[in-house]
Amino acid sequence: MSDTHAVFNRILVPIDCIEPSKAVLDYAVELAQQHDGELILVYVLENPIFPVEMMDIDLRMEEVAEHAGARLATLVTNTIGDSVRHRHLVAQGSVSDQIVAAADREQADVIIMGTDEHSDLRKFLIGSITERVVRHAHQPVLALHVKK
Repeated sequence: MSDTHAVFNRILVPIDCIEPSKAVLDYAVELAQQHDGELILVYVLENPIFPVEMMDIDLRMEEVAEHAGARLATLVTNTIGDSVRHRHLVAQGSVSDQIVAAADREQADVIIMGTDEHSDLRKFLIGSITERVVRHAHQPVLALHVKK
């Protein structure tokens, strides 16, 4: 049996700025501290579905992205502070696709994300973001069950 063990230098953590999971953040911070790693927090703005006649959608999305980035920075400062090295990203598009793309682009060693209880109907209709990330990510995914 080998004496090797996993090293998590770059830990990607998808974040929901509206209702972030303290349990997921706490776990990610602890893992980063144990491995002297860096947290990369990512928030994904889903592309909105607007009527075709709406104008300046790109401008509005830029404003939303700036606001989300500011909220994420505040969340990071208030929750993580200086306990570990960290940075944050805001992406736009399909949530699961953007999480997988960010993990690849940032060369993450692991993705840590929460999963909550959804109704069977919701899972059937839209599926689970965590499930899609697990299926498509090139890195290990640690899914923590979070009760809301």
